[in-house]
Amino acid sequence: MRKVLVLLCLGGVTAFAQIGSSPQYGADPQLDWTFGVHRSQPTFSATAVGTKDGRASLVDTDADLGLGRSGSPGGAFLEYSGQAHGFRLGYDALRFEGERTLTRTIQLDGVTYSAGTGLRSKAKLTVLEGLYTYKFLRQADAWIGLDLGVQVLKSELSALTLSGPQASQALSPTVALPQVGISGWSSGAGGLLESRVFYRYFRLHGATSTRYGVDARAYLYPRFGLRAFYEAGTVKAPAGSTHGDLDLRADSKLTGLGLVLRF
Repeated sequence: MRKVLVLLCLGGVTAFAQIGSSPQYGADPQLDWTFGVHRSQPTFSATAVGTKDGRASLVDTDADLGLGRSGSPGGAFLEYSGQAHGFRLGYDALRFEGERTLTRTIQLDGVTYSAGTGLRSKAKLTVLEGLYTYKFLRQADAWIGLDLGVQVLKSELSALTLSGPQASQALSPTVALPQVGISGWSSGAGGLLESRVFYRYFRLHGATSTRYGVDARAYLYPRFGLRAFYEAGTVKAPAGSTHGDLDLRADSKLTGLGLVLRF
């Protein structure tokens, strides 16, 4: 939470510091659209303990499965930033793999894997996001806005035993996470430097979703630039909230570099 407050304070200070500065882009036409592509380095860990729809789970994706980043995941986004309104469409495709000899007996959606079993697991996570922003505080080179949207997580998890009785399993859950929060944006150097911070929080039936991050861009030319970003998120769904008697907790981080084109 301390990191979140620091990010928001920095964003707010930067935004108010821009009040009264000269408009960006000079006499050039307003560039309201931005398209970007990137490569990322994700980390992900989750625990599931309990039952849902009569199927038991007892697993830690880090300690039990050893899931880690596979390859060099990519993504893309399209943004529109008008005077008072904006929207964003985002896409990320993340891959994870792991291979472990189990040190304890685990359960994965009703299937039991005994201690001592060699297990190879793979996970594919597709992240789709749609976001609307209303800019309630606006200046020429800064704004603060309210974010409303949804993030859809489409996952595919497979597990294959490497020792003992041969068994395989495949799961394909999809989760939609509402996005409600605040964001701040500012620019400098005549519009060649941009930064944005955001914080989002949602609670439903005792389950919570928290997400925050920072996005910085440096334009070599008015239309073409480089981007660096960091974001982190946490989902907590205690037993009896949204997943039956299953206690589910997940943490993720995403850092990356990319190219951006505005038009």
